[in-house]
Amino acid sequence: MVLTHSGVDHFNRYLNTTVGREKLCRLVQYFARFYAFYLFRHGAPKETIQRWVDLKTHLGNGRKFFRLLKPVEFAHTGVKSLTIKDEILRFTAVAKQIGMAFYYLTEVFVLSNSINFYKSPNIKKITEFGQRCWFAAIAASLISGLYKFKQISVREHMLEKTRKSIVNTEEKSEAQIAELKAQEKALAKDKYNTRYTFIQDAVDIIIPSTGLGYLKADEGIVGLAGITTSLLAMNSQWNKLA
Repeated sequence: MVLTHSGVDHFNRYLNTTVGREKLCRLVQYFARFYAFYLFRHGAPKETIQRWVDLKTHLGNGRKFFRLLKPVEFAHTGVKSLTIKDEILRFTAVAKQIGMAFYYLTEVFVLSNSINFYKSPNIKKITEFGQRCWFAAIAASLISGLYKFKQISVREHMLEKTRKSIVNTEEKSEAQIAELKAQEKALAKDKYNTRYTFIQDAVDIIIPSTGLGYLKADEGIVGLAGITTSLLAMNSQWNKLA
C-alpha cells in the first residue's frame, strides 16, 4: 500500500509539470498516428480511422499551446551556450538551440492557421521551414553526441592508465582510491546520458526527415518513432522527479 501511494504521488508530481503533461500528450498523439495507419492497412471503416486521425490532430494542436513560449526558452539557452569553452560543443549547442527556437516559432503560425485564428497564405512554406529547423537542431545534437563519444573514449583511456598506476603503487592512499571511484562514477554517468540522448535524437530525426522527404518512411514508422522518443522523454522527466 505504501508503494502504491508512493507511485501515485510520483505520478501526480509528474502530471503537475508542463513537460510531463506535454510528453504524455505526445505519446498518445503518435500512438494515434501509428494506430490510424494500422487500421488503414487492415481495411478498417473510414469512420474508425478518422476518429484516430482527429485525435492525433487535436492533440498536436493542444501540444502547441503548451509550447507557445518555447522560442524564448531556447533563445535564452542559446545565449548561455555561447560561454561553452569547447568550440565544437559551443557551435553545436548554439546551432541546436537556434534551430529549436525557430522551429517552435513557426509552430505559432501553424497553430494560428489550424485553429482559424489567422490564415497565413504561406503556411506550407512556414511549416517546411520549421521542419528544416527541427532537422538541423537534431543533426547538431547528433554531431555533438559523436564528439562527446570521442571525448569519453579519451577519458576512459586516461582513467584506465590512472587505475593501473594506482594498482601498481605499493602505497595506495584512501584519497586516491576515492578520487578514482568518483571519476569512474562521473564518467559512467556522462557515458549513459550521452548514449541516451544520442539514441533519442537518432530516432527523433526520422520524423522531420520523413516530413521533408529526405526519408521514405510510412506513417506507421513515424508513429513508432514518435512513441519511442516520447517514452524516452517521459522517462527522463520521471527520473528528474524521483
